[in-house]
Amino acid sequence: MIVSCEISAEELKVFMDEAEEHIQLLDEDIIKLENQGNDQALLQEIFRAAHTLKGSSAMLGHERMAEVTHAMESLLDKLRNNKITVNAKIIDALLFGLDALKVLKGEIVTREESDIDIESIVAQLNQSAEGGAAVVAAPAKKEQHNGDKKQTKLIILNKNAEKKIADAVKKGSNAYIVKAFIDRRSEWLAVRSLQLYNDLTTIGDLIASNPCMQEIEQEKVSPEFTAIVCCVRRQDEIVTGLSLISDIEKVIVAPYGSPEAAKLLSAGSLEEIQPAAPAEAVKATPNSEVKLAGPDVKTEVMQSIRVDVTVLDSLMNMVEELVIDRSRISQVGKMLEMEYPDDDLVHDLGDTSNHIVKVINELYQDIMKVRMVPISLVFSKFPRLVRDLAQKQHKNLDFVIKGESTELDRTIIEKIQDPLIHLLRNAVDHGIEVPEERSSKGKPQKAMLRLSAYQEEGHIVIKLEDDGRGIDPKKVKESAVRKGFLSAEAAGNMTDAEAIDLIFSSGISTAEKATEVSGRGVGLDIVRNNVERLNGSVTLDTHLNTGTTFTIKLPLTVAVFQGLVVTTAGSTFIVPLVSVMETIKINRANIRTIQTREVMLLRDSIVPLMRMNRVLDMGDTVTEKDDPYVLVVKAGEKVAGIVVDELKEQMEFVIKPLGKYLGELKGIAGATILGNGEVALIFDIPTLIRMYAQQGRSSNKFDLTVNA
Repeated sequence: MIVSCEISAEELKVFMDEAEEHIQLLDEDIIKLENQGNDQALLQEIFRAAHTLKGSSAMLGHERMAEVTHAMESLLDKLRNNKITVNAKIIDALLFGLDALKVLKGEIVTREESDIDIESIVAQLNQSAEGGAAVVAAPAKKEQHNGDKKQTKLIILNKNAEKKIADAVKKGSNAYIVKAFIDRRSEWLAVRSLQLYNDLTTIGDLIASNPCMQEIEQEKVSPEFTAIVCCVRRQDEIVTGLSLISDIEKVIVAPYGSPEAAKLLSAGSLEEIQPAAPAEAVKATPNSEVKLAGPDVKTEVMQSIRVDVTVLDSLMNMVEELVIDRSRISQVGKMLEMEYPDDDLVHDLGDTSNHIVKVINELYQDIMKVRMVPISLVFSKFPRLVRDLAQKQHKNLDFVIKGESTELDRTIIEKIQDPLIHLLRNAVDHGIEVPEERSSKGKPQKAMLRLSAYQEEGHIVIKLEDDGRGIDPKKVKESAVRKGFLSAEAAGNMTDAEAIDLIFSSGISTAEKATEVSGRGVGLDIVRNNVERLNGSVTLDTHLNTGTTFTIKLPLTVAVFQGLVVTTAGSTFIVPLVSVMETIKINRANIRTIQTREVMLLRDSIVPLMRMNRVLDMGDTVTEKDDPYVLVVKAGEKVAGIVVDELKEQMEFVIKPLGKYLGELKGIAGATILGNGEVALIFDIPTLIRMYAQQGRSSNKFDLTVNA
């Protein structure tokens, strides 16, 4: 049996959430420990996470998980007490144990025991604890003998907290000191403390508590729980409600600032307390000082809640529908005002619709703030990945992460992880040289790999830089010719920049031999496709024997975007504004033809012109206007012009997938609903430009070469 049958579903969920947090913390901190050595603060954090996992898994009845964490805890305890020092073998053992914990946590979900060998894992951890490195004597510590005297520390309420209490009392609320005693034999002290904390937040305004939420999450708890709360309920109601929680022996409530409260707070155990008779709550006095047993000085509690991501997704879907209706309301209002300019009811309707539009805009902005998460959720998983790859490839490198606090939409976070993993694997495997090769080139033996993120003009930019061997355009051309992607003549006419761009084509690689990790170039077409599906772009800057930089540029969100409504080829389309550089009205006489393909001259640069009826194979029956508009669009380093008949309006749109019945249409990113109820397709600009270029190559006509 993996877990005890007595564990409720709620308690199991709490354990799984906490276990995931602690395992993620261990994953990040163990890698940091390898670089920082016997850092006591870091060791303490790692030890606390392992200790917490050991206790909670034992309470859950998962003995195998408790056994592994106990061995990790013993090893960490020797490191913490300076009996051994950090080295590569110790880090390997800790990571080996961490991998086992991930598998063991999965057993709880599957309800099946895995075939993982616990004995060998524990043996490796114990062996590392015994002979990991030279033993050093721990510094002698002077013990303090305070007898049985209890040290009472203070919780100091700041002015804001005092004002909250005073304001609550003025409004008719009562201020109470609440003290609850949990059964000392309970194995769920942290869970019971959390239940007490949550119940008090639901009945009123929780001003402060000991332990606080952070301590509860870290399981720094004791059988006593004390809090200050303002609410309209009576003392006996609070006592009755909290007493319903399992393992609660006693709940005592006293008016804040009263002698009963002082007596309650001065006592340290249940035996020392005599229940106080119910009394009227008294008003808080200025500068009240409350004594609570606890290790640190605390301040006002910051209240927050956890929300299931499915609830956020549901809210976002509803907001997206409101954004569509917002456009419809605005358009209907404008039409009514044009038809009935002097009607008072129409004016009132216009004012109301304007207010609704404003509220929808604010609601959308607030929902987006909630959905924004730091990119560290993805970045934090990479140090371990890079370390393992580097060791397997016998390479020495420094992996640096910057800008991990940069925030973007959770949807993008989920979809950007795989492209980044692919780029990292290729950088370590093929981009960075082994130490001997670096030395022969006059480079430091330790390579540099840097991953950074930052916001720029409403976008997030992610850069992956290495100082490795770079990409040889000659090898890229040879690979393209060898695999039949290009003729030798076409390859010879290519510039180095055009050749390097071929690295994103399927099947082209500069690797001399296939490896378990793969060579740079294999699968980079998938990287580009995944990024472009998010309305982003990926560019490459490389210099032979100097290094390579991949730059990914993404919108902060993909749910709602700014777009331009245009008509072309007899239909209405949406062009994402992020891809549009400028709009031009051009006379047909200024359009030139080179090798049967239309171009125009834009500030001394030749810009190829795309007509959607031809690129999307919609037929040639469309009447072409004499003075069309041209949208100059850009994808990466490629620039082209889209010929359109009419520019209508610019506004925000909600992108919707085409669905399983239509499938994926090349050149189309999705669809949206216009204000008049019409469905319009959204152009996928990067794909359209590539389709246009491929049409030129296949017919040996004018290739897409742009001087941007």
